[in-house]
Amino acid sequence: MARIINFWSFIFTLLCVGFFFIAFYYPALLNTNLCLAIILFLTGIAGFFGINNWASALRSILTVVIIAGLILVTGFIIFIGNLFS
Repeated sequence: MARIINFWSFIFTLLCVGFFFIAFYYPALLNTNLCLAIILFLTGIAGFFGINNWASALRSILTVVIIAGLILVTGFIIFIGNLFS
């Protein structure tokens, strides 16, 4: 089960990054993207239990690093946007 979580959390992380670029045109979607990113971060952490080889380890590490960066950037944009509104 953890192998499936590992794989799908990586796929949804890539989709979430694409969703982030779409959210530039529709700023109201940034909050949704942040919530989705937090959920994916938690599932990415759960995916560490499904590591069997170096490929799945790399996939788990990339998932957590990419989504952590996305959480930081999205949170920063929302925070700064709220300061200036």
